[in-house]
Parts: sequence; structure tokens; C-alpha cells
Amino acid sequence: MLLGLIPLLMVGASLVSAPAQAQRVSPDFFGMHDANIAGGSVPGVTVGSVRLWDTGTSWRQIEKRPGRFDFRALDKAVNTARDAGLRPMIVLGQTPRFHASKPKAAGWYGKGASSMPTKISAWKSYVTKVAKRYKTSVDYQIWNEPNVVGFWSGSVSQMAQLTAVGSAAINKAVGRTATIVAPSFPLRLASQRAWFKKYWASKVGGKGIAAMVDVVSVNPYPLANQAPEASVTLLSLAKRALPQQARRKPMWNTEINYGLRGGATAKQIPDARQAAYVARTLLLNAGASVKRVYWYSWRINGIANTHLVENDGTTLTPGGRAWEVARSWIVDADLTSCAVTGTGQLKGLYTCTVRVGADEVRRIYWKPTGSAVQVTTSATTTSWTDLGGTTTTHVGPTTLTVGGAPVMVSSLT
Repeated sequence: MLLGLIPLLMVGASLVSAPAQAQRVSPDFFGMHDANIAGGSVPGVTVGSVRLWDTGTSWRQIEKRPGRFDFRALDKAVNTARDAGLRPMIVLGQTPRFHASKPKAAGWYGKGASSMPTKISAWKSYVTKVAKRYKTSVDYQIWNEPNVVGFWSGSVSQMAQLTAVGSAAINKAVGRTATIVAPSFPLRLASQRAWFKKYWASKVGGKGIAAMVDVVSVNPYPLANQAPEASVTLLSLAKRALPQQARRKPMWNTEINYGLRGGATAKQIPDARQAAYVARTLLLNAGASVKRVYWYSWRINGIANTHLVENDGTTLTPGGRAWEVARSWIVDADLTSCAVTGTGQLKGLYTCTVRVGADEVRRIYWKPTGSAVQVTTSATTTSWTDLGGTTTTHVGPTTLTVGGAPVMVSSLT
């Protein structure tokens, strides 16, 4: 059964997310996928990190014959990212067919790609070579979406074993300074959430998964007709499903977009809604203490409904421009909370509070459903900026009409 949106508690101003302490939003928070990065492409919006997935750099695309490794595409992708000042994350896997224990198993990357290796030594050898080659200049993710049949046909315990062996190989080759990211997990199906919970409860040699990795990873795609706020519900479910030790690990959102229908063409939505979705994604994830968000992707085909760039690969869409505007509101600033008003005329209004230095407070408002509302700003208001990037200077309180597109109000502390 697909997951519906769980109602938020609404008593006064209910917290959507409240970090234990203000979260400084780093440039690395803004991540992206770019399928053409091995060809020298980089995203045309400002990002700090890239995830190397769908880039021609999987295990089976590197080890093309037993023991023979071709790193040219991965070298190009890593070097392109680093030259652009971006932090690359390598996604380890998919299995070469000649190493597959199920060589006929169906997989998105070809027959056998989703299979457990016949010999764990082949996995260890591959991971070791990658780690020795790139050391601490990249982050390492164990696998992509093992709770999706097209990416993994093995068991939970086998994925835990790959995690243990891969983690040990990276630490031996690089040292504990390497960043090891757990496999990514979509969560919108009950079966996917069960797989996620079982994986994190697994132990190998008496050690839990949390002792083997540095980062928890989820791909919180909501249902095809749902918005970013539903994705935050999935983040909350994921956190509650983790064992206590894993809850202390940082969480990364390693894939996100909207309208996905299992590979079918997504139902398209208006440009203005796309722009609002992009901005709300960044704001809500920062408010939920997620440390990185990797948008999927810089150039996306019809499987998703929210696009950052036009078909020419250069011209930003309203969604792409909204990325830049929303980023400018929170980067290198301290996001203290995001809350939703539970009662009264402002019911359903979201407010994210951001502190910039000692003198400025930014309050970012939006109302994702229902009619727009009138918001009266504080007496210390100095300006407000809409999602198109237009700033209006205004000293003192003012009344703004707020709907689905976030608006940022700057005030003195």
C-alpha cells in the first residue's frame, strides 16, 4: 500500500522541524545529479556537491572484465566535479554479470547488476581499488536503493554484509577520515520502509550498521500527486525507524523530485508550482536537520514533474531560478526552525526562521494548500523578497499575501 500524507499535529504553531540547535546551512547542503558529468558537464545552478549516479561509473561499467578496471569515466567525473569546486560522492555497485550470483536476474543496469556477487572478495577488491584511487577527495556510498528490486535482488543480510566488507575496505585503504554513506532507500511504500528498518537492525560480526557508516541516506520521493511537505513526513518516519545509534548520524537526502510514477511519464505541473516545490524542498530539508539534499536531476526527462533547466540544457526554468533564490536565503546562515500554524486564520501557514549574523532575522512564509492568507510582518521589517528574486524595501510592519510560493521577510533582531 502506498503511503498517504500523515496529518501533522496542529495545536497553535506545531513544529515541522526543530533542530536541537540552529543548523548552519553549508554550501555542501545543495547537491545535484548530473548524468553528463563524466563528459565534462556541471550543473548550471549553484551547488556544492554532486552524486555520481547514472553517470556511466557503476562497478559493472568500471570492471568490464574480471580483474580489469577502466577508471577513465570515473576519473573524468571526479575531476570535473573537483575542478568546479564540488564535492563528489561515488555510488558503489552495480555487480558485473561475470561476478553475479544471479547472472540472469533483471536489473535496471542490465542482467545480474542487482545480484549479490558470487565471491565477496570481488566486491572487496573493487572497493579497495576505488578507495585507494580517490582517498578522501570523495564520499563513498555503498549502494543505490537496495529495497527496489531493479537495483538489488539479494537479501537484507547480504546487503548488510556488503556494507560491512565495503566499509572495512575503505577504512583500511583510506583511514577513518573517509566518509562512508549507507545505501539510499526510497520510503513511500510500506514494504520499502520495512526493508529499511530491517537493514538498520542488522548486525554483521556483532556490529550494527551504524558502526560501519558515517551517514544515513534516504530518497524520500512522495506519492506522484504529493508535494514537498509529504516528503518531510517520510523523513520523520525514517528517523523514527532507526536504532538509537543511527539517529545520531547525519542524514542525507540523496534523491528528490516530484510526480514520479514508477518510470512512467509524470503528470506535468505549472511552472509556478515547480518553482515553489524547489524552494520548499530546500527549506523543509534544512529545517529537518538534513545535512545534504541531492536534486534528481540537473537535466531530467519526463519521469518527474519539476525541472531546473530548459531543453537547451542552459536556460534556467522558473524552478532553476527558484533554486538560486532559495539558496541565497539560507546558505551560510543558521536555520533555527520551521513550523506550521495549527489554528486560526493562519492555519496551514509554514514559517522558517533564519538568523544571519548578529543583526538580521529572515522569516520565510508559505501556505501550500487552500487559499492564500494575509501575513503581517514585524515592526522591525526592512524588506521582503519573492521567489522571483524581486526585493521590496519597506521599513516597519507590512501585510503580505502568502500562498504556495515562499516569500522571505528580512527584519532587524
